[in-house]
Amino acid sequence: MAAIGDQRKFVSALIVPAFDPLTNWAKKKSISFSSREELLKNPEVMKLYREKIDHYTRDLGQVEKIKKFTLLAKEFTQEEGEITPTQKIRRKIINQRYRDAIDAMYAE
Repeated sequence: MAAIGDQRKFVSALIVPAFDPLTNWAKKKSISFSSREELLKNPEVMKLYREKIDHYTRDLGQVEKIKKFTLLAKEFTQEEGEITPTQKIRRKIINQRYRDAIDAMYAE
C-alpha cells in the first residue's frame, strides 16, 4: 500500500491486495471474474476494502484517515524501481507511475 496525502486535501491510498486470500473470498461469495482487474472492479470487493480500511483506521484522527483508495492489479516490484531492496515504497516513482489513478481520486 502506498498512502498519498502530501500537499493534498485528504489522504488516499494505492492498495495492492493479497490476491490468494482475495480470490478465495470471492469464490466463497460466488463472485465470478476472469482477471484481477475484473475482480478489483467488483462492488463487493470495493466494499470489503472500504470496511477493512475503516476498521484499521478507526483510531486515527479524521484528517489521517484514508478517504479514497484505488486497488491495483499489479504488485509494486523492485525490478520496476517501485520499492527498495528493503521493501520501502519509492514515493516519487509511485507518484509518477500512478499519476492518473492518483489524480482520479482527487478529481471527484
